[in-house]
Amino acid sequence: MKFKKGMKKKNFGNRIAVMILGPLGDVINTSVVFRTLADAYPHATLSIIATDRGAPATVGIPEITDKYILDTSNTGNRKNAGSFKFAWSLRGKFDTVIVLDNSLRSAVCAFLTCAKNRIGRGRELRELFLTDIVPYLDEEKNCRIHVSEHYARCLKPLNIYKENLDTSFVFDEKEEKVVSDLLENNNLSDKKIIGFCPACGSKRKTLLLEDSIKILKYLNSLNKYDVVIVGGNDVKDYVSKLKQEDIEFTDFSGHTTFSQTAALINKCEKFISVDTSCMHLALARKVPTLSIFFNNLGTKWGPKNLDINRCYTNLTAKELDMDLFIKTFSEIKDKSSLV
Repeated sequence: MKFKKGMKKKNFGNRIAVMILGPLGDVINTSVVFRTLADAYPHATLSIIATDRGAPATVGIPEITDKYILDTSNTGNRKNAGSFKFAWSLRGKFDTVIVLDNSLRSAVCAFLTCAKNRIGRGRELRELFLTDIVPYLDEEKNCRIHVSEHYARCLKPLNIYKENLDTSFVFDEKEEKVVSDLLENNNLSDKKIIGFCPACGSKRKTLLLEDSIKILKYLNSLNKYDVVIVGGNDVKDYVSKLKQEDIEFTDFSGHTTFSQTAALINKCEKFISVDTSCMHLALARKVPTLSIFFNNLGTKWGPKNLDINRCYTNLTAKELDMDLFIKTFSEIKDKSSLV
């Protein structure tokens, strides 16, 4: 928003909330928003309104002052009712709510907080519930820009928007010590490690088991790296099937907290992942990453920095093209070799 001479600058207050009702990866990508807000409003209270699905990722964004977490256990019509009741309980707490989600539900929730300023994209009647509208451009609708940039543009009404910032995720020395001990106990302290996250809660993103076996056998054949598998509890059943094969890897899935997972990924020379929160952690920690997509969403959700990262995309089949995978993987340098 540009102000003409003599025009009074809008007051967005010092109680600013960012609403993001998506899962872990969505929250990680809000880090660019919170850093920019903290720079522009150093004395403000910066809150996040998130769901219990995304809440664990908030620990890695130190600029967040307060957290308001929505319980998503309700389903069907009770889901919206629960969301609206939760939002109404927040009335009067914020001067400004910045809505990063594009759903109508999130705009209604912002309205119910009674914040004076409610910022978000205009679409699907959302304009009725928001005070400051951010244009919803074709490049955003067609997933041609990164999600973190999509979020950052919601800061334009505040006149503090910064273009093309990198995401970030912070963990402390305590978490790093836990991971160092974990690696030492598994004789991995002095080894070159490749991290691998082949699965997640979504079957459409999860690699076929036979393709994960091919990848692991290829990595084993390099005789250069030890492979660790990371992920949450939703990966454990998948990994149990991999353990039945004649392949070598160390399984850390479900063994670490979210921050510890970030610290573990940070120890890796390279990282290979489907589109899940572990991929976003690797990208936020600037670990050279090969992101695997079987759709056209790689530009939006995959790596921004293609100087150190790569995106494997196959739109024609769910099966992995190993020749293309190996070619793409070989283009990624080890983290230790980067200046």
